[in-house]
Amino acid sequence: MIELSFDVMQSCAIAAAVVLVGRAIVKRVKFFQTYCIPGVIVCGLLVSLVLGLLRSNEILVVNWDVGVLKEWFMDIFFTGVGLTASWKLIKKGGAKLCLGIAVTIIGLIFAQNILGIALAVPLGMHPLQGIGLGSLSLMGGVGTSGAIAPMYEELGAENAVVISVMGATFGMIFASLVGGPVARALIKKHNLSGNRDEVDASSVKDNTVTPLNAKSLMGSVAVIIISAGLGSYISILAGRVPYIEFPYFIGCMLGGVIIRNILDHTSYDFREEEIETFGSICLDLFLAMTMMTIDVTKLASVFGPFVIILAAQVVLMIFWGYFVTYNTCGRNYDAAVMVAGHIGMGLGSGPNTMANERAVIAEYGPSNVAWVIFPPFALIVLDIVNPILCSLIAPWIASFA
Repeated sequence: MIELSFDVMQSCAIAAAVVLVGRAIVKRVKFFQTYCIPGVIVCGLLVSLVLGLLRSNEILVVNWDVGVLKEWFMDIFFTGVGLTASWKLIKKGGAKLCLGIAVTIIGLIFAQNILGIALAVPLGMHPLQGIGLGSLSLMGGVGTSGAIAPMYEELGAENAVVISVMGATFGMIFASLVGGPVARALIKKHNLSGNRDEVDASSVKDNTVTPLNAKSLMGSVAVIIISAGLGSYISILAGRVPYIEFPYFIGCMLGGVIIRNILDHTSYDFREEEIETFGSICLDLFLAMTMMTIDVTKLASVFGPFVIILAAQVVLMIFWGYFVTYNTCGRNYDAAVMVAGHIGMGLGSGPNTMANERAVIAEYGPSNVAWVIFPPFALIVLDIVNPILCSLIAPWIASFA
């Protein structure tokens, strides 16, 4: 059998190529565009599948050196997530609506994990694999799965990375398939409609251009790295608390939260576009390294339980959106649009959220409350609560396996 080894720079170069090739594939295949499947997922999955088949047939094995660099990209991405958690933004939605969004987001996190464990154990799977097919993958996406699932494998859940990453990938497809129809059912049942006189924020094009120069970009990159440095001390301190497994990247994310809300009370020119752009670059490279290094052929051993749990999670998401999200977010047209967005987020990712809401708005009318408030605030709640919960409960759940 042929064996190939790539050092850290070569591995990173291949990851970058995966990102670029993935974008080219998505640009040419409408299916991936329709269901908001990121190109890095598509190409990374193809690479891992081919290499997995070659490895299983004893033809070729590839050794990657991505450990430290992959962790760095992940930590920086989550630091950027923390830097989006502005209290000023949260207050714009109003206390009642923000509370409703928080309740439905956090409630679904618990519901998905309880369902995942409840089905995984009788199907012969490790309970942490059930969480891997719960909020870890479906609400957290491939990024959170790739960050936390390795811990699950260390705690005894075999192939948790493959299971979680594949759950997140298929979840994005169902997120776009069911989000719109559930919202439309609510609109027709309750005879709801949007305000046609309202300016449609989802179609307004922001023609302002943020100038790019080395000085401003360096300032934004410095803010992220300093926030991550602060977060590293949070992780070190939290790691000394007995019986708690505290991932390093969560400390980085909390460091971002602290720095952002400090800067909001200063005259510092916080360029959110640059922060998000740098974070997105790190996320793409992290996902490329995660996807191209997993062995997806290992999913075959749990394919039956995988399908059953994923199907059950889709049904749960439909009922949760219809009965819980709609009622907690106002029981009106805006709430119905938020249901579409929540299903996109609860099974997929941020792009699924926006695509689902845009589809409903285009058919029934504008909903600026749902478009402007729900995605950013829901993502703040999700990206803070979900990884912390999935990490902290893992050792306790594993002790019962």
